[in-house]
Amino acid sequence: MYIPDHFRMPDSDVREFLARVGTGTLVTVDPVSSRPLATFLPWVWTEGGRLITHIGLVNPQSGHGRPATPLDGSDPGAAAYPGTALLIVMGEDAFVSSRWLTQPGGATWDYETVHVYGDLVHHTDTAWIQNCFDTMMRHYDSSSIKGYDPEWLEKQSRAVVGLELIVTDVWAKSKLSQNRSEQEVRAIAQHLQTSCPHLAERVRQVSLPHVEARDARVRAATAYTYVRKTTTRPPSPHP
Repeated sequence: MYIPDHFRMPDSDVREFLARVGTGTLVTVDPVSSRPLATFLPWVWTEGGRLITHIGLVNPQSGHGRPATPLDGSDPGAAAYPGTALLIVMGEDAFVSSRWLTQPGGATWDYETVHVYGDLVHHTDTAWIQNCFDTMMRHYDSSSIKGYDPEWLEKQSRAVVGLELIVTDVWAKSKLSQNRSEQEVRAIAQHLQTSCPHLAERVRQVSLPHVEARDARVRAATAYTYVRKTTTRPPSPHP
């Protein structure tokens, strides 16, 4: 993902973004057809830099990634998909109207997105899958699978494959009008407040400090240039 420096998400924000990750699109390349495949899935961030979910057994992506090592420690065999997987996680996004800006024709889109690369592992062990069920239930529903009918759980576990993305790299982008003037950034945040309050707050948190620091550097550089011009004039050749 192309990320200009002024749109790069701060590291502290990346960690927070991943900790509250919800849904994301898993992208892999089919080893037979070489075509990219994608599935929108719910995820949960776990300790150790891993994201977990489960996917229907009939989905072609269920066989992508390397198989997990069985509990007995035996060799799982060659990986069906030895490459890296990509998970695309979107934050909020919104249209920015040119009517909000001082320069006409400057309509754009503000958004945040994180691309997570990692080693994809697929699990067929029912104990792992049921633990994944329980983790996701606790995360999303504040409940548990305890008390569920064991026979029903077993059937459900055999109808899916557990997926674990071991994170190796993260590219994160916050395109929040950091290239605009302070006046325009404040106007954008104000207009987004009703329709997209969280994004409006992100514009204030991320973009305002950026443009204020940028403008301060420009003022300092302009003042320095002016001082040099006024103090380094050559002497007049006339007495």
